[in-house]
Amino acid sequence: MVAQLLRLRADLLAGEVRRGARRSVAVVLGSLAALVVAVWVASVFVDLRAADPAAARAVVVLVGAAVAVGCTVVPLAVGVADPLDPRRFAVHGIGRKDLAVGLGLAGLLGIPVLAVAVLAVAQVVTWSRGVGPALLGVLAAVLVVATTALLLRVGSAVGAWLFPAHRVQDAAWSVAFVVVVLLVATVPLLLRPDWIDASGAELQRIADVAGWTPWGAAWAVPADAASGHVGAAVGKLAVALAVVGVLTLAWWGLVGRLLVTVSGQTRARHHRTLGWFDRLGSTPLGAVAARALTYWGRDPRYRSSYLILVFVPLVVVPLGVAGVPWAWTALAPLPLMALIAGFLPHNDVSYDNTAVWLHVASGAPGWTDRLGRLVPLIVVGLPLLVVGAWLSATLYGDPIAFPLLVGVSVSALLGGLGLSSIVSVVLPYPTVRPGDHPFQQPQAAGATATVAQTLMVLGTLVCMVPAGWSAAVVLLDGGDAWPTLWLGVGVGLVLLVVGVVVGGAVFDRRGPDLLAAAQRN
Repeated sequence: MVAQLLRLRADLLAGEVRRGARRSVAVVLGSLAALVVAVWVASVFVDLRAADPAAARAVVVLVGAAVAVGCTVVPLAVGVADPLDPRRFAVHGIGRKDLAVGLGLAGLLGIPVLAVAVLAVAQVVTWSRGVGPALLGVLAAVLVVATTALLLRVGSAVGAWLFPAHRVQDAAWSVAFVVVVLLVATVPLLLRPDWIDASGAELQRIADVAGWTPWGAAWAVPADAASGHVGAAVGKLAVALAVVGVLTLAWWGLVGRLLVTVSGQTRARHHRTLGWFDRLGSTPLGAVAARALTYWGRDPRYRSSYLILVFVPLVVVPLGVAGVPWAWTALAPLPLMALIAGFLPHNDVSYDNTAVWLHVASGAPGWTDRLGRLVPLIVVGLPLLVVGAWLSATLYGDPIAFPLLVGVSVSALLGGLGLSSIVSVVLPYPTVRPGDHPFQQPQAAGATATVAQTLMVLGTLVCMVPAGWSAAVVLLDGGDAWPTLWLGVGVGLVLLVVGVVVGGAVFDRRGPDLLAAAQRN
């Protein structure tokens, strides 16, 4: 049975180049490009044999860990198309053991594993500086290949199981977004000469951390041995063996689970209550707030915003690289996150599409619509803002930063929400339709989108000026920090109230126009 599965894998790989000229050319060129890159990196590994062990360790471990992370993330986004999904063999009566072993070995056949195998063999040459490191290099190569194959198998199976077909494109877009964010944050880092230097302290510290992770442990075993860190090498060998063991058990469990799982099975949802609509009552404000909370919890267009906010703290990387003291960089992410959070609902009416007629036809006061839409960001954002201020102040190393950060961030959040209440009814523009993936933008946004977004950013920055100036004076010259907090909260509340009142009045007057604008997506 194992031999048959291996032949099936080989036939599937050969079939990739027999699906039309365009696809054949793409597959061949992509495979050749991957192998060329692998051979080039392998040549770098071989040249490192004569380099300083610490510098060689930084390069090999970081490159290997990055490759392993890619083998973890990518299958989760494209696993639904896996032709060796265990569920495809459920009707053939193959035993769990034969299927797990056969598909596991079949996973060794493929360009990704072959490319990693080239790197694994090259790192054996890198650490051929003695009998001990050379033997550990061979063992590490086996562990690296086994880990990669298991990561691809487990990731593909989990991706196919957890992500339905209609969500794969959204997942791929999310992965691409994360990759772009990481590249933007790390490019300035790589341009600095002291970071390019593999023997530099920064890369050495990163390599130390990466070597203890599941992705870098196997790569770090011979590297630490060659550098004279025998104890660390033994510890990382234990981590690498544990990773292979855990992945093997995970693959065994997944095969057993998927063999008895019906593909495409849907689950019926039974709701005993109306959710937020029951909790917030039947008032106009409560109904709008319940609807907004439901949207923010279920709509992928809103959930994509969470991803943006999560990666905002990466701004500390280019700031630190530019020479800003690392303690000071701890103060940057929270105000920026608050600014982005206040910016998010600036086109909320267009997100409703045709459903905005409910708000117009109900005859509810406009201020209830304006305030109700802001409830999710206020109720969730303010507590998280306080927690984030405490964490940032802790990283900064001085509790005086806590009231300063709260003041600046609250003025950014509440001031931005107040401006959003006005901009979303004065300058609505076409946006993502309900049901489309969050990164698909319409072609007809035009200049209105640019004007609205520019006004939002500039207006929110102006809102932050009083508290920001006060905070800068306290940090540079000293003094009492609490007036900055009250100043930021006061400015934010005033702008929020003004925005809700003015935006509500505009909503009352332009209701039919807003309904027409929301349907132009």
